[in-house]
Amino acid sequence: MKAWHKDGTPGEHPEPWGIPGVFTTMRILEGQKIPFFESYLHRLLESASRLQMPWIPSSSNVESTVCKFIEEMNFEHGLLRICLFENLIGFSSRPAVSDGNPVEGWLLQHRRENPSIKSTAEKDLYGALSNLKIEKEDWIITDPKDNDIRETATSNLIFARQKNLIIPDKSILNGIVLQNLLPFLRNRYSVIHALPKDHEISSFDEIILCGTGRGVAPLTSLTELGWSSRGNEIFSTIRNHYEEI
Repeated sequence: MKAWHKDGTPGEHPEPWGIPGVFTTMRILEGQKIPFFESYLHRLLESASRLQMPWIPSSSNVESTVCKFIEEMNFEHGLLRICLFENLIGFSSRPAVSDGNPVEGWLLQHRRENPSIKSTAEKDLYGALSNLKIEKEDWIITDPKDNDIRETATSNLIFARQKNLIIPDKSILNGIVLQNLLPFLRNRYSVIHALPKDHEISSFDEIILCGTGRGVAPLTSLTELGWSSRGNEIFSTIRNHYEEI
């Protein structure tokens, strides 16, 4: 991990969860290519602006620092996280161990204060990931009042019933991977946007996760609600398209 103060001097990267700030995670491919880089960068800086953070670096500043950091990254690492704190920007990398892997889900009752912002202050959500084996487990977020299922701690969700897809789009972070998949999904399937209730989960054949680290991955089970996957046809189709974009 590395960090720099706003004057460019090196600093110490803190443990991010519980500290005011915003973050984004990007995928690093062969040749140091970052898919959807401009979208990730725009969301990071826009989130900082919406939170009225006291220091927001320019996009060119962040981009040049990204290039410098990934040149020195471990070549086996495929994920880059950028954290923007009140007077510090931090970079860290890790292997992409969960890409495409089947996922076992566990319920987490949680209501995000600013769902459209990836906030480092959400320690109860992102800090809780350390309790799981991230390569094959994830927290499925349910609202403690409304009992609907919104997203996971790492990904958006697609609920599939035959050729019909239900995709939550309210009270969630509309992820960049999902946004780039939506044109394909709308062209191939019947898509509606809604928040499924927990008691409706048994009606779905497949539940699919979409996110930077997971790419496109199948949920295999949600034991607490008695659900398990009944196929992988739609997952396979979406995954194949994801690998082309």
